Formats: sequence, structure tokens, C-alpha cells
Amino acid sequence: MADDETGNRGRRSTIMIKKGVVDTIPLPPKGSRTTVWDREIKGFGVRVASTGVRTYILRYRMGGRDTPVRTVTIGQHGSPWTADQARRRAAELLTEVRSGRDIVAEKEALRVEEKEEFARREERLFEVVVEQWFEDHVQRDELRSEDDIRGVIDRDLKPAFAGRTIDEITRKDVTRALSAIGRRSGSAANKAHKWIRQIFNWLIGQGDIEHSPVDKVERPFPEPSRDRVLRLGELVVLWVALDRIVEPFRTYYRFLILLGQRLREASDAPWSEFDLEVGDWLLPTSRTKSKRDHLVPLSEQAIELLEGIQPDPRRRRGPVFTTNGSVGISGFSKMKAEIDAAIADLLAESEAARALVGDALPHWVVHDVRRSLSTGCQAMGIDLMHTEAILNHVIGKKASGAARVYHLYDYYDEKAVALEKWGDLVEKAVAAFRRGDVEAVRAMDPARRAKRRERRRRGGVCED
Repeated sequence: MADDETGNRGRRSTIMIKKGVVDTIPLPPKGSRTTVWDREIKGFGVRVASTGVRTYILRYRMGGRDTPVRTVTIGQHGSPWTADQARRRAAELLTEVRSGRDIVAEKEALRVEEKEEFARREERLFEVVVEQWFEDHVQRDELRSEDDIRGVIDRDLKPAFAGRTIDEITRKDVTRALSAIGRRSGSAANKAHKWIRQIFNWLIGQGDIEHSPVDKVERPFPEPSRDRVLRLGELVVLWVALDRIVEPFRTYYRFLILLGQRLREASDAPWSEFDLEVGDWLLPTSRTKSKRDHLVPLSEQAIELLEGIQPDPRRRRGPVFTTNGSVGISGFSKMKAEIDAAIADLLAESEAARALVGDALPHWVVHDVRRSLSTGCQAMGIDLMHTEAILNHVIGKKASGAARVYHLYDYYDEKAVALEKWGDLVEKAVAAFRRGDVEAVRAMDPARRAKRRERRRRGGVCED
């Protein structure tokens, strides 16, 4: 009987499968297949599809007629299989079957084994394991730097080790990845080193690996000084250099100068957190490093910046600082380089700028702006507790225990006064610079005034 593979049985068709014959086998009806068997080698045949594709196969049983039929695909006719090659291969396979080897069962077992191995490998891929670490360690323990860690994972670690398991990552892979990240940002490379080390140490503790590829890999870059403060004149030069930076980055960095909030807490801020009528910015617990709500009184200068970036209240939806309307801005390393270039251009062109900061602005990072606001406020005589409240820092007894439950005063009025004073100072200093009055900018520097007051106090001179 001939198989037409549609459920019908007809007269069995046998031929001598050889060169020149296979191409002459007529095609079956559209959408069906038929098989023509060889008259010499039992079970050897050519499966012909209505599309014209001809495939050599071998059918066999491992026992009597009550055992299932097994089908082995030898290969497609024409390339690379000729009729003679397929015939020889069929004879070889039948010899193996007669010796007790079940070829199909072996292939199925191999497929199962490969599938299981693939699943095991998938479970140990770095991009899978790192999510387990993030959930079990970062989120469960409520680390304050959760957003920052997420950025390091998504931006640097996952791309660096994509497609590799935790067993395949070598020390060389780690150093190569850190070097590549370091070409963009030394700080980013140090953060990547910190977290990749913790991830592999966690894996050792879990019993998933025996040794860490980060072992004996040193931090790639020296940690920068954390005491850099931009003096008022330096902040003025930065502010004016931002004239050369495109929006929304120009307004974003000026916003940081005025309010001193954390880089990503500001960059991801949605319009829904702002009430410009009242003059407040409320950061919810879910977005703050301290894991508590943070109410920031907006100075008049900050409100003016926000109104400038979107004058129409009806269109204030989504992120405030965005280039596509969907997500907050990113690319801070690239933008920092552009700002540094803008500062260098300003210093090359402006004698007044050089008079304030010299031929070049000493190295600074964006976080120094936050520290500069705090230091400037203290120099203006603002209470330390009030500046720390502006920064949403937790101090002393308020950090834990009953004090965290009962001491809930947030110094709103004091924060508002301090930020208004700071905003007025920056605004006046920038205005003085734009009219060319460098001495006025110097005289406004609160650190200089504090030093002068101390000198006069020691000399017995009273100031009103």
C-alpha cells in the first residue's frame, strides 16, 4: 500500500530509488505528501511534498508488528543528499537498528537532554541571576540606593555580560567590562565594580558558585574627594555656561543649583509632584533615597524655571525634564562633558569669568552642586538642621527608634526661607556677572562674608 499521509491508504508504490528516478516522481495533490518506497532496502523511501520538496527517510520497528514505527529523516534530495548517498546511509542505519540501537529514541533523548541543559543554562544566565539578587537583596532589604543600583544593572552590567552564565564569566571579562565603562565614567566603573562584587559574593553565599571572578579585581579608579564645594563665583560661571546647553538640560542643571536635590530624584520628577500655585514639590517615599516623603518649598527662581520649561499648565503631564515626553532625561555623563566644554569656551572668551575662577574650573561632579548649596546656606547663617532638612538627610535621634515615629516636624517654613535666600543670592550674583561687575559677585560670596565677620569679631569690630 502507498502512504499519501492524509489518512488514506492505497496501493503500495515501490521503485528502485536511484539517480534520475527521484526527480520523475509525480507530485501529490496540493497540501499533501506521499511516500514512494525502495524495492530493495526495506523502509527506505522518498517523501514527496506537493511543493516539490523530496526528502529521503527510513522507517523501522524495534520489535514485531505491535511495536511503534520509527521514522528517521536522512536528508533533503539534491543538496547535499543524492539517491546513492541516501541509499548507503539507509543501509548503515538499518545495520545499527538490527544491532539493537534505537536511533529515533536516542535522538529524542538527546533533544530532551539538550532542552534540560538549555533550561539549566537559562537559569544561570547573568541577566536572570542578577534579577534574583536585586529582588532578594536590594528590594527585600530596602536599600536606599535601589534606583541607582537598578541603573547600574540595566545600563552597565547586563549589556556587559549578556548571554553568559555566571559560570562562564571570567576575571578577564570583568576587567574588560570595567575598562569599557570607565571610558565613559570613572565613577560609573567604580559603582559597577562595587555591585558586581556584591552580586558574586551573594552567589557564593547561596552556594551557586565556589569562586568569584571579581576576586582580587581592584576598584578601577580612585574615589574622588567628597569635599569639593563650588564657590559662588564658580556656580555663577556654571550657570552662565549653561546658556550654551540645550533644553531641557539647561533648566535641569539650574534647577539642581537652586534646590540641591539628588540628580535622579530631579531628573525623573513628574509634573504631578509639583504644585506651582502653592510653590511646593512633594517627592513620595517611593522615589526618595531616605524612603520617606520629602516636601521641597520652591523658591521664586525655581518656579520661574519650571514655568519656563512648560508655560501651559494644561500640558504639564508626564516627566518635567524629558526629551521624548515619556521618560525623564538620562545621558548624564555625556552631558557633563558638554557642560565642561561650555565652561571652557566661556572661560576662553570671558575675562570676567576668568577673574572669578581662573583659567579653568577645577574638577567637579554634579553631586558637588548639592554640597555647595548646603555649604552656602550654612555660610549664610542658616541652621544645620534646616539645610539637612532641605537635603532630606536623617540626623541623629531622628534616624531611628521612637524619635522616627514622633519627631515628624519637617522644618517647612525654615526650608522655604533658606531656599528663598539661596535663590535670591544666586539670582543677584548671576545678574552682577552679566553686567560685568565681578567685584559684586565676590562680595556676595557668603563664605567670604562669614570669614570677614569672624575677622572683625576677633578684632572687636561690630557689624550691624
